[in-house]
Amino acid sequence: MTDNPLIVYDKKILNFIEVGNYKHALWVAEESYVFSKTLFGDTHLETAKTLNNLAWVYDLLQRYDVAETFYLRSVGLKKSIYGKSSVELIPTLENLMSLYLYQKKFRETEKILYNLIVIVESKKEPWVFRKAVYLCQLADLYERQRRTARAEDYYHKCAAFIESVMSFDHPNLGRVFANIADHYTRVEKYPRAQFYYQRAYSILIKKLSKRHPDLKHVIDGMNFIRSYLPDSQTAQGQ
Repeated sequence: MTDNPLIVYDKKILNFIEVGNYKHALWVAEESYVFSKTLFGDTHLETAKTLNNLAWVYDLLQRYDVAETFYLRSVGLKKSIYGKSSVELIPTLENLMSLYLYQKKFRETEKILYNLIVIVESKKEPWVFRKAVYLCQLADLYERQRRTARAEDYYHKCAAFIESVMSFDHPNLGRVFANIADHYTRVEKYPRAQFYYQRAYSILIKKLSKRHPDLKHVIDGMNFIRSYLPDSQTAQGQ
């Protein structure tokens, strides 16, 4: 039994991308799109997927206007097939969001992240857990814009969401505490940073190996801020 031709095309595209041969990846992505359109028509999910792949390759080639056009066509086609709340939208919306973020189109990025949250929060596992990722990405987005209070609010919303759906010592909660600590370090609120690094450490030390990069990041953060705190400073928020 032979592989689905579209799966073969996908593999070829990935192989060319892995070795940095984006030009050949583009040729295959174009072939894949024409094949799908010929076989399934213009209004089929497989055609929408090939449009997403085509957009992705143009994105890698730094032809951002063309990439945006194909991403939007893919999103529009998927919405027409499955509606605006389908998980089928997620891969293309995430790609488009990354493109907008790279271009510093913050308003467009924010809009997509809120859209993604609406999609996943009504879904079951594992999709609903992606809400935590999007909340942290919103926090990071606001921090990039120096909207410090809003960034802080969304980091804490992310932590609260994880605590509501996972165990209190889940490593993902430890990672979010580390993100909060990093945020407070960047805005030079070192006592608060220390407080959240210690919360992250108390979780991650139990769940990860001592050589794990996430745990090492927390330890490095604690060591970095130590010089900014009095010797008698305790881990308390300010």
